[in-house]
Amino acid sequence: MQELTLMTFGLLYGLPPEADTVIGTRGLPNPYYLPALREKTGLDREVRDYVFSTPESEAYYQAVLTMVRRRAELYDGYDSPLKVPLVIAVGCTGGKHRSVSVALRLAADLEALGRQVRLVHRDIHRGREEHNDSSEA
Repeated sequence: MQELTLMTFGLLYGLPPEADTVIGTRGLPNPYYLPALREKTGLDREVRDYVFSTPESEAYYQAVLTMVRRRAELYDGYDSPLKVPLVIAVGCTGGKHRSVSVALRLAADLEALGRQVRLVHRDIHRGREEHNDSSEA
């Protein structure tokens, strides 16, 4: 089994070019809109609890877990001298709440299955003020 990298990112800052697979989480409950959670991240238990607070969130997560497991199994079977580690990117709007929550849970579940996982949080410390989009007024 090869190591798998789970990278969280914010769509405001662009897709990670090193990603082999991209998973979106913008359909999940968004802690950004709750003042008590806005400044926290998916590293905080209360944010993760909120993200997974609905049956739809749980169903979506289970589908993502199944897909990621299968993707990793297929990648393990691929042999090439140019093969690089598999990178699965998990994105939400800012890269702080939903993507981090999903990636942390994926990492724990995949590690429980014996897979080695590396977590990278690309945009967790970025502020929305860094995103300069003239369409936002």
